[in-house]
Amino acid sequence: MAVTHRARLSPLQAETSWTLDAGEIVERRGAHERRFGLADLKALHASPTGVVLSFPRARMAIPALTYGGGLRPMSATDSFEPFLAALREAAHAAAPRARQRPAPPRFLGAVVWVMSLMGAGALGLLGFAAASGSWALGVTLAARLVFLLILAGAALPWLRRR
Repeated sequence: MAVTHRARLSPLQAETSWTLDAGEIVERRGAHERRFGLADLKALHASPTGVVLSFPRARMAIPALTYGGGLRPMSATDSFEPFLAALREAAHAAAPRARQRPAPPRFLGAVVWVMSLMGAGALGLLGFAAASGSWALGVTLAARLVFLLILAGAALPWLRRR
């Protein structure tokens, strides 16, 4: 039995459909078609907003949202949730060694960006302080930024929990 999920990725594109059929996942958008065997699946990352399938040479993203009337995204969970359940079951049967895990948390990337900006700010502060001759003040202020950087780094293991 073929299970299908349909979504419009953009208001300007044709509707895309993903079908599970006989150990394959087929993506169709207009006349374009891509087929991937689930036996080649390397990883499946699922979240409430979509799923990403990783194959040896390609990736496939399947969103849970669609564009309906107008330019507003709408939820398509009525077809996405049964499709995702069937996809997980078929992937487990066809590729038992594939990693099936939830997608990484949404805030992890933002925290890493803030940490990198704080590190760059601390280095910039040290550079400007050394150039102006007030090295002690620069070290004091940069040490406070580095302390905040360490605190943000301490929160990373909790953000990575599933």
